[in-house]
Amino acid sequence: MNIRKSPVMGHLFAIFCVTAWGTSFLISKSLMSKLAPAQLMWLRFVIAYLAMWAVCPRWQFLGKEEWRVFFLSLIGNTLYFFSENTALQLTQATNVSILVSSAPIISILLLRFFHQGDRLSPRKLIGIVLAFLGVLLVVFNGVFVLKLNPVGDALALMAALFWALYGFLAKPILEKHESALITRKLMFYGIITSAPLLLMEGHPFSALHELIFRDFCGLFYLGLICSALCYLLWNHAIDRLGALTANLYVYAVPLVTMLSSALFLREIITGVGMLGIILVVGGMMLSSFERGGSVLTIANTDN
Repeated sequence: MNIRKSPVMGHLFAIFCVTAWGTSFLISKSLMSKLAPAQLMWLRFVIAYLAMWAVCPRWQFLGKEEWRVFFLSLIGNTLYFFSENTALQLTQATNVSILVSSAPIISILLLRFFHQGDRLSPRKLIGIVLAFLGVLLVVFNGVFVLKLNPVGDALALMAALFWALYGFLAKPILEKHESALITRKLMFYGIITSAPLLLMEGHPFSALHELIFRDFCGLFYLGLICSALCYLLWNHAIDRLGALTANLYVYAVPLVTMLSSALFLREIITGVGMLGIILVVGGMMLSSFERGGSVLTIANTDN
């Protein structure tokens, strides 16, 4: 087996990413008490770009594909983060978690639209539905309260659409170019495209003096791990697994958030939450694994 293209590595990369992103939710929520959404987003991109520049210092213009990378960064970085962070300020975190976790379902619709090679078998469809039901139980965790906010909820749904689009549009680019180069370009264009939003908020970084050491540690964790490293690994996961299978792991983000909240914030996991965990894990395994003959093999149907 070619390790560099192994689907097993793709699954491991995706698991690492959703674990980091699940814990980042708590850190972002804490930092947004001092920083506006665009400020936090812009700082993440700057830190991530400097890290990726150290890894891949050369600049390579990609000709006609350069604008595609620019557009990819616009939807997968700037519009995604701005929509999600702004939604968190307008509506309940529960609503945002559920709606953003609908990215795999949106991926199914995009799959039909783009006619990608990933075959949506009944087994995979059942797994996706079970995992989404598990997400609902994990997010509610026994407290069934759902208050609608049209603007905030619409922004959260838009964030899911942007993330699903990112997966499908990134795969053709990643098949031609090195992931580290593309990731660095994504962060660079993220800095550029988020700058107008930063200026629109007015008095950027006026609250930086309020940040304490713990806040700076959280900020560097978001930039170095959750943006630079995770985007690099997520791009590898998309290249190995395809957009639909990779996006299926988005279901695990609320699960990780709940577990980290229980571990660090002493929040209680109810029986409903535990059932949700079982459904999420079971649904993801059902969708990610296909039976070939008598051996259970990891599916990689995009390639």
